[in-house]
Amino acid sequence: MKQRILLTLLAASVFSFANCYAKADEQTLDQVVAVVNDDVVTKSELNQALMITKSQITHSNLPLPADNVLQKQVLDQLINKKLQMQIAKQAGIQVDDSDLDKAVQTIANQNQVTVETLYERLNQEGLNITEYRSELRDQIMMQKLQQQEVINRIHIAPGEVTRFLQSKAWRNNGSMEYHLEDILVPVSDTPSTEEIIAAKKRADMMLVKLKQGQNFQSLAQAESGGKHALEGGDLGWRKLPEIPSAFADHVVQMQPKEVAGPIQTPNGFHLIRLVSSRSAEGDKATPDRKQVEQLLMQRKFEEAIQSWVSKLRSQAFISTKMA
Repeated sequence: MKQRILLTLLAASVFSFANCYAKADEQTLDQVVAVVNDDVVTKSELNQALMITKSQITHSNLPLPADNVLQKQVLDQLINKKLQMQIAKQAGIQVDDSDLDKAVQTIANQNQVTVETLYERLNQEGLNITEYRSELRDQIMMQKLQQQEVINRIHIAPGEVTRFLQSKAWRNNGSMEYHLEDILVPVSDTPSTEEIIAAKKRADMMLVKLKQGQNFQSLAQAESGGKHALEGGDLGWRKLPEIPSAFADHVVQMQPKEVAGPIQTPNGFHLIRLVSSRSAEGDKATPDRKQVEQLLMQRKFEEAIQSWVSKLRSQAFISTKMA
């Protein structure tokens, strides 16, 4: 089977191309499934996002969750996108054609094909090129917004890098890489004591299910509020500086297939599973100070993005209308 072409920049979510399929005449009389401030998510948008998500999950050899579970997760991701696009437009963020052309060229290079071949494969997969470019423009707008609202406000002090390099975890595990899976029970931006207690109780119940033999990836797809939920909570292979700071001390003491948690963070309670670990070799050997600084920056960015999106949601008017 021919491998599907990589369509997005960086690690864009699996629902990114849902709007490529939504027809304007379908939306005119379309059912509204969510209101997001002064915007809406329509049934046709959701249906097309579900179709693409199912395809992505199937190609990843992951089990498909139940339809109601998948619908909830995909709708949640669409709402997050709507919120970010609203702010990007209010901020006057624009992407001109030259920026878009560069992005298309980057995607072609990542796939080791020409731009012409990229477009041919998109056509073969049923993607309209004009609408694909429009959706890609939206992605770039969101990246620029995140740069403005999150990345530019993140700083790594020299002392922070020094303390990390002097930590016992780094001294003993600096050449190691860890493959992790994560389930998040989220809390709001400013949770009440009752909300925190309820989230902890829910995380404890999930841990019991895992100890009783429930599959971690299936539970993540069904219950996790993290951005990797539809990927079964898969965080991929990471060096220690890339692992969320709240997880690091647990991870270095875990054995493969072991689950730890609930671990409390500002955005909720996590259950993590160590899939495997390995010693990096060659170009992947122990990072130098500059590389560690960059990895710590990436880790801080991921944590900040989660908090930022949670804050956006807490400040927005969101109403879902699913049956």
